[in-house]
Amino acid sequence: MRVLVTIFEKLVPISGGGTPRTSSLVKAFVARGHEVHVASSIAVAKGQAIEQYGCQDWVWLQGVNRLGRWKMLKYMAAYPLNIARVAATVRRLKPDLVVSHNSIAGYGALLGKRFSPATVNVLDLTDLLFEYLEDYSKGGWLRAVMAVGRRLENKAVRDSDRIVTISQAMKDIAVEYDAARDRIDVVPDGVDTSVFRRVDGSRVREAHAPRASHVLIFHGAIDPQDDPGLLVEAARLVLSRHQGAHFWLVGDGSAVPDLRRKVAEYSLDSSFLFSGWVDQGEIPAYISASDIGLVVLPDVLSARGRVTLKEFEYWACGVPAILPRLPALQEVANEGETALFYSPGDANDLAAKICRLIEDRDLRERLGERGLARVKDKFEWSKLAHEFVDLCEGYVRGSRSQTEAV
Repeated sequence: MRVLVTIFEKLVPISGGGTPRTSSLVKAFVARGHEVHVASSIAVAKGQAIEQYGCQDWVWLQGVNRLGRWKMLKYMAAYPLNIARVAATVRRLKPDLVVSHNSIAGYGALLGKRFSPATVNVLDLTDLLFEYLEDYSKGGWLRAVMAVGRRLENKAVRDSDRIVTISQAMKDIAVEYDAARDRIDVVPDGVDTSVFRRVDGSRVREAHAPRASHVLIFHGAIDPQDDPGLLVEAARLVLSRHQGAHFWLVGDGSAVPDLRRKVAEYSLDSSFLFSGWVDQGEIPAYISASDIGLVVLPDVLSARGRVTLKEFEYWACGVPAILPRLPALQEVANEGETALFYSPGDANDLAAKICRLIEDRDLRERLGERGLARVKDKFEWSKLAHEFVDLCEGYVRGSRSQTEAV
């Protein structure tokens, strides 16, 4: 069958966020022998992207650096262009199937379906963009933009033919957005264990924390919506008991300047590393050099359904994870078996859980070992992507059967 996969993020090279999931899906569709077209931003030549993935064609979309200045203005310019490009591509290709990563790409597919009614639109819903961007809507004109965006997002969730989402919690949220429950399936996020695996991290630890008793890592985008300031508040409490602990923030984001100021205000500079962006190939060494992996999210709607990639990547490297007690994360981890949970927004509770793991080596090792086993059993991308493709093939067969019956 002819398949179009679209994502409004930079897919080559993989840029984090939804790109590992989408990349795995493209490869799985190609492996099944389908004619695959991709629409995304890329940072390489088109021919190189096509050769790397084995797909038929690549439609260039405008990317936006979410860490750059004036990003909301850039979204406003890029998204309408990308929506139009996706719609035009659906009209031109008339694919059997479109898989759109998240709602705004899905809205473009809906527009295209007007000219290709036989196309089955599948929305890969891993996040609610305009819930996540709520903090950027304080100004009057931004609030108006958010209102328009929410309407488009609601329509994509409500009107897509099928939805595949990452958790039962996100499925329930989609139902609140008026999606039919019987049109929604769940395929969780995961990890590529050929990339994320236990490696020798001694070089990285020697470079950044040679005298640390324990290293705690948080990696990825560091944005204000995720409440990363909680890390600094918890660190201050932990360091009052364990002065040799060291906190690594591996990544970047708009919250970093404020975090740096807070770290300096508390005189914790010697206990923190702000690495900036690190190539994905280097991340396993940073994780392997660490003793504990941290995930920080607030208790808000946009976070309750999300399953971050961090915990899977920590587990794949054999590192134990401490997670916020949120519905989607509780679906993938068990308290005291593969992770410890803390109350979202509670720095005292987070610090207590960190101290517990620092002080209990056996527990750290047990959580890391069981997390690794859980990843290999349930959260390996090579398995999950083919499960997703199985669903999509079934959707197309079902649609064809209904058409023939009519």
